[in-house]
Amino acid sequence: AAAPLRGPVALGAPLDLSELMPTVDLSAPAPADPPEAVRDRCHFLINNISSANLEPKAEELRRVLADPAHLPWLAGYLVVKRISTQPNFHGLYLAMLDKLGLGERLGAPLLAAVYRSVARLLLSPKIVTSTAERSLLKNLGSWLGQATLARDRPVLQRALDLRALLLRGYETGRLIAVVPFAAKVLGGAQGSQVFRPPNPWLMGLLAVLRELYDVDGLKMNIKFEVEVLCKALGLSLGEVPKGRVLRREAAAPQKLKNPDFMVKAGHEGPASGARTPGEEGSAPGTPGETPTKPGGVEAAAAAIA
Repeated sequence: AAAPLRGPVALGAPLDLSELMPTVDLSAPAPADPPEAVRDRCHFLINNISSANLEPKAEELRRVLADPAHLPWLAGYLVVKRISTQPNFHGLYLAMLDKLGLGERLGAPLLAAVYRSVARLLLSPKIVTSTAERSLLKNLGSWLGQATLARDRPVLQRALDLRALLLRGYETGRLIAVVPFAAKVLGGAQGSQVFRPPNPWLMGLLAVLRELYDVDGLKMNIKFEVEVLCKALGLSLGEVPKGRVLRREAAAPQKLKNPDFMVKAGHEGPASGARTPGEEGSAPGTPGETPTKPGGVEAAAAAIA
């Protein structure tokens, strides 16, 4: 068999954002805060918004945000304090943005803030051990899929190269974070007229996920994310063609002490006691999980601001 084109990569090696998210600039200064009265009123209105009062609350919020200079601040606030921590309200917040009618004046800084937060989490040394950080990443993925694919808008490769992210996640022991995130993004395609199956872009990414699914010893909770995504898209796993890119484009990872795999020393296949679908945790000898404490997700969100 042909040798892989990439040499060995150390477990936990840093990800290269210039490859995965080339347009994201983490060095950009934070947007200026508006006056305290504006901030407080925005917080109050968003705290009290519901489907029943969406129209008047959005109208008042638009008046409060009359100065366009305040919109980048609002975008960051929504991402860190709302979108990343409150997945059950994503639909309400999307409806609120539609009612605001600010278009790309708010949409562009909001999407940029999402990508910056995703980048910070992907670079976090705790992303493979902290369930709170992985929850934030999944929530951002869910929002991204709903705000783009579900509305027939692409996830541009220059903003987020999902294919490369899956391959580098495989190499470096980050599939435990990367696969659930990618699955949440791609789940937005179920509401799309353009990106649902058999869209070639979507099917290509599903093929990579299917190939990862079949890697010996992969944890069951990672496999489960792929199964759930396929079901959401109306596909069986067998209908997804298996990709053939791992050997050509990714270095085979060390499986022992790898948070993505349930492998014992001296065994190539899955270790006994593999996880059941949806179960979190780590194998003996792998980095330990940091359980999510009450308020832990909100506390972790401070790191992506």
